[in-house]
Amino acid sequence: MSTTPALPAVDVDVVVAVHDLARRVDRTVLSALRGADLAGVLPSGHRVRVTVACHELDPVPVRQRVERALEAEGEDDLAAHVRYLEVRDGLRSPAGPFNAGIAAADGRYVCMIGSDDHLAEGALGAWASLADELGSAWLMARLETDTGEQVPTPRTRPGRSRELDLVLDRLAYRTAPLGLLRRAVLEDLGLLPEPLTPGLPTGEDVELSLRLASSGERIDYAVELPPYVIGTGAATGDPREGTEIAVERTTHVARPVADELAAHARLVDLRWVRALPEPARRAIVVKTLRIHVLGAVRRRPSPLDWGPGEAAWVRSLTRELLAMAPDAERALHRADRRLLAAVLTATDTDQLARASAERARASRWDILLAPDVLANLDRESTVRQHLAEAAGRGRRALAARHTPSVAPTHRGPHHRPRVLVLSFSPIASDARVLKQVRHLGAEFDVVTCGYGPPPPGVTAHVRVPDEARNELDGRLITLHAYRAAYEKLAGVRWVRQHVAAGAADVVVANDLDTVPLALALRPRRGVHADLHEYFPRLHEEHEAWMRRISPYQSWLCRSSLPRCAAVTTVSRRIAQEYTEQFGVDVGVVTNASPWTDLSPTPVGDPIRLVHSGACLRNRDLHVLVDAVAAAASGEHPAPVTLDLYLTPNDPGYLEELRSRAAATGGIVTVHDPVPYAELLTTLNAHDVGVHVLPPVSFNNANALPNKVFDYVQARLGLLVGPSPEMAMLVHRHSLGVVATAFDGGAVADAVRRLDADSVAAFKQASHAAARELSDTEQSRAWVESVRRISQEGL
Repeated sequence: MSTTPALPAVDVDVVVAVHDLARRVDRTVLSALRGADLAGVLPSGHRVRVTVACHELDPVPVRQRVERALEAEGEDDLAAHVRYLEVRDGLRSPAGPFNAGIAAADGRYVCMIGSDDHLAEGALGAWASLADELGSAWLMARLETDTGEQVPTPRTRPGRSRELDLVLDRLAYRTAPLGLLRRAVLEDLGLLPEPLTPGLPTGEDVELSLRLASSGERIDYAVELPPYVIGTGAATGDPREGTEIAVERTTHVARPVADELAAHARLVDLRWVRALPEPARRAIVVKTLRIHVLGAVRRRPSPLDWGPGEAAWVRSLTRELLAMAPDAERALHRADRRLLAAVLTATDTDQLARASAERARASRWDILLAPDVLANLDRESTVRQHLAEAAGRGRRALAARHTPSVAPTHRGPHHRPRVLVLSFSPIASDARVLKQVRHLGAEFDVVTCGYGPPPPGVTAHVRVPDEARNELDGRLITLHAYRAAYEKLAGVRWVRQHVAAGAADVVVANDLDTVPLALALRPRRGVHADLHEYFPRLHEEHEAWMRRISPYQSWLCRSSLPRCAAVTTVSRRIAQEYTEQFGVDVGVVTNASPWTDLSPTPVGDPIRLVHSGACLRNRDLHVLVDAVAAAASGEHPAPVTLDLYLTPNDPGYLEELRSRAAATGGIVTVHDPVPYAELLTTLNAHDVGVHVLPPVSFNNANALPNKVFDYVQARLGLLVGPSPEMAMLVHRHSLGVVATAFDGGAVADAVRRLDADSVAAFKQASHAAARELSDTEQSRAWVESVRRISQEGL
């Protein structure tokens, strides 16, 4: 029996909204699907699906029209990748059908297209490839009309098209969220299920575009790729049916001033807008006044253009906007400043209409220069805008005429690749990072960047100041402005200012908080991310942390990990969770200890149990003390003692443990910690290493901690709780016993199962497995990964 192969997951959901059968929706749909194969997969490898949201329309004639067009192009098989939604909300707003289409989407990206418009050939696949490469939250499409006119928004810094900034790149001037939107980002920002403002007849996309532009999420501009083509309304309908007619775009319909400016009037009441930094608020207000408020006034040069109360309404809105950014008017040129003054002072519509007519007659200099000479240097001034556009045209012309005659500089073939090991930790005392440095240093030039003094064996060390600690801005987290929150971290900002982009061949990024930074440093070959925990559930025992910070950690994973050349973590189950949640392949490099040349010591009488590590209350060390004391007493006492070597992380808890141990009559002893250089020889004098870690969190439940490997190198038997990763290791190598549960009774039962013969066998098993379970073998994966990354593309 044959089965139909499953289609790949949708990468791009294209949403087309249509409200009139006269629109060329067939051309729009065809432009999105052109080049796709029978599975809907574009030549770029991305699967596309089109949703046509039929607003107050019967979907049947819309479907028939689209399918006729596909058949005429010989693409009738692609009809399977188009679905039709009937949207009837009784509102004359494009928000309804677009929101319905986006709510039905489950692809990684969403692309909105008006039924007047279409995509240039090859645009969709090229956009998706670039967005994947850059990790864009919003990949802005280049805009072009169907008459070939270029639309000059966004008005970015000259030559800038990557990692755009709301203020510096004047993103407020790009209202339409055209291009690709990463659906997960819309969800993170709380914009789903209705990203467009419901009910507005126009401007329904204002809040969405500004929310994205001000969120700190990554915004890129696909200026070099095929454009989104805007229909001018010159020709709509179906030429094959003789119905091609001129139809006015919905955007251009004349409306009452309150309807025309409704979207912009909402901004003054939005809490997230008022919470933006002053430069961002000012950029939004300048654009709103210049383009929308004064634009609406300019379009009404006759008293008959104004309805009752409209002049007062515009005056009130203008005052509210200026209250948000009091010096916004400084950026306006002389003609607009005079019109603004009229808006604020006109006593009737006659005066306002006269001011509008005078604005239409303004001289060339009046629509260029600001009243204050120095104001022409303002980033938002018209002069600065014209200079930037001229500079951009000049650079493009020079680039077209001159091909560089000198090849890019490369490190010579005999140079070892340079690896930057990045960690926001004191690297000289970070055991896992030190292992990376030691193993990578044999083959690569290793430069470290982190807190504290340099570790031994590195080519150079970039010391991050101790005061540059990464502390999240709670306000930005509340606003879900995750990229802005990340970019504001003091350590991240310091490194970006002091480490040149492209300076390394490979960056090894330790822990999640370094990964976006590592990608921003643009290593020549790629980034290897090493994650020491499962970060989205790092503190899941705290409800507030899970509610506020876990979504931020998930955003870091989702936006950064797929862009890494390789990812590793500390245990098999944690790797599996990263793969399941974020779709990335994750390898495992355990927290193995260095191989140590020791031999098992004879089993003592009594059997000497030992535990070393941090004195933390959530590790339930008091349960271990009580369990061993219980096993060593009673009618059939087990011949055991327990030594605890604890660091004083919680001094109060440490004193409790000392008192508890003293009450055992010498069965349990609490010692001061020993330096790591002496730890393994100290442990070697014992018989069984004990680690029963309560599963209070996902990370604890699936931990495979370094102390387990310390016990192996010390040639001890092991007694562990039923934690899956530790239990699997113990069973696979016959290293010891696994308690059936984490409570004191189960641990005491496990202790009673120990005898001299079994412990001797466990110690010999540790001796046999010591080299395999040492970091010499386990850490090899880092070296192999960095070697592969450094050689790719050579």
